[in-house]
Amino acid sequence: MKLLLAGLLALTASAQDQLPEGDGKKVVEKVCNECHGPETFTQKKRTKADWEKVIQSMVDKGAEGTDKEFDTIVAYLTKYFGKPE
Repeated sequence: MKLLLAGLLALTASAQDQLPEGDGKKVVEKVCNECHGPETFTQKKRTKADWEKVIQSMVDKGAEGTDKEFDTIVAYLTKYFGKPE
């Protein structure tokens, strides 16, 4: 059991290392990683408008956070995983 827990903690730490340091990282970890790991979005390049649609879709599916947190997430994802509009 201890080995399984250690493995899960290592995977979580490894997944979080995929996120660049910057304003919004902690919010992304808190809100987005509640349902999935960052590998879900670290390989994607989207425009700000596309990220807004993705985040709205997550909210519609039950993601919990404040409007300010969701704005922070969109800004972070656009900065680090964005593409020009």
